Amino acid sequence: MISIFYFFVVLLTLVLRPEKYSYFDNQYNFVLGLIYFALVIIFFAHQRIKDKNWLRFDVLFLIGYTIVHFQIPFLASIGIEPSRPGFIWLNKEVVNYATWLSLLAISLWMFGCSLVKQPMLQIKPEKVNEIKIPILDLFLIVFLFGFLATAGKNFLGGAYDVNSWGGAATYFLMFLKSLIYLRIIYFFMKYEGNGSYTDIIKTAVKNKIFVGVVAAYFVLFFLTGSRGEILKVLLVTAFAYSIFIRPISFKFIIVSILVGAFIFTLMGMGRGRVATELADQGLLQRGYANFIEMEERKLPTEELASSVRILYRAIDVIPRQHDYLYGTPYLITAISPIPFSASLLISSFDVPYQYQATSRLFTYLGQGNNRTYGEGSEILADMYANFGIFGVLVLMFLFGVLSGLITKRSKRGDFNYMLIYVVLLITALSMNRGTIFYAYKEVFYILFLHAVFSGKLKWKK
Repeated sequence: MISIFYFFVVLLTLVLRPEKYSYFDNQYNFVLGLIYFALVIIFFAHQRIKDKNWLRFDVLFLIGYTIVHFQIPFLASIGIEPSRPGFIWLNKEVVNYATWLSLLAISLWMFGCSLVKQPMLQIKPEKVNEIKIPILDLFLIVFLFGFLATAGKNFLGGAYDVNSWGGAATYFLMFLKSLIYLRIIYFFMKYEGNGSYTDIIKTAVKNKIFVGVVAAYFVLFFLTGSRGEILKVLLVTAFAYSIFIRPISFKFIIVSILVGAFIFTLMGMGRGRVATELADQGLLQRGYANFIEMEERKLPTEELASSVRILYRAIDVIPRQHDYLYGTPYLITAISPIPFSASLLISSFDVPYQYQATSRLFTYLGQGNNRTYGEGSEILADMYANFGIFGVLVLMFLFGVLSGLITKRSKRGDFNYMLIYVVLLITALSMNRGTIFYAYKEVFYILFLHAVFSGKLKWKK
């Protein structure tokens, strides 16, 4: 039984525990890396038996986890240092411990997943016939223009700086994104053509409002270099295609990652925070020019991989120099789907800046009160900052069980669980450089909106 195997891997990893502070050991990190890669191969091989579709949450989550937690220490173990070692190695004496914790945490996640028996076949969700498509399309237009009206001139001028948006823009965007995801899923759910790309495009073009809003959304965020919003739309589209038409192959996933990584690298290098300072060149032209001028080439995944530095900081500083947060950011996250509720709670109880989110805590720890940019967070560091190592182990195990349960219900054709699974899928990479609750708000909105437009949410007169 595969769960027994993962249980023994957990025990083996516990035996390999290093001291919290020790000199970076090349051989030790290399061995942990090999164990991890073998574990991932076994996990994928076992999942492949029951699921032929490669566009899955576990695939994207483990790709992101591998890049964030193992790329830098494993390459360093064979003598390949990161391009900015001073930026990454905040305290290199905690790296052995951080790599070990990363292996133990993912072993517990896999163990939790394996406890939920998965069905052999993917069942297509039943069609929801009462969807109010015309009303949904009207809401798409309303929220698109609402977002454009509040995002500000800096965004419309092609700059990437969410801090320059109007106060309501974040909420307009959250609803707009959820509406777009729903509309894409509804489109494929109702599609009855032959499944060819040409026929899908012809059918989509007939839905002029839907296509127009998605195209405008795509172009606006592409011009600003905002990769996350674009990636999510592409992933929702690909997932809906894989569920309602045909599965997506491993080859397609690999090619998409390689091409996407290069394009997204250019987008990241070509964006700017002030619209008036941008050159006359397009985003990709600016990015390519900056790429050519680079003295040293970096891996396309190095930006994502650099998030591991936050884990190093968490292990080094907490609780030695700063106490645990004891779940304060999680409480703020829990009420955040209600517009302005989080800011009201923060102001009512005068919650200090550094306790409002772990990303703010790590920015504060790195820069003090004179911060110039956000340092972000990291999935294990987020748990560690709140509850320490036992919090990491318990939460990763429970997250594994929850991942397995959501996957199971989604594969059995439960439409609501499929929507939850979609949100997990599109946030799988991002949560590795943030928190496991990264998908929470979007899950809340997409289920609420589906209930509204499917007629399940009845308003009493």
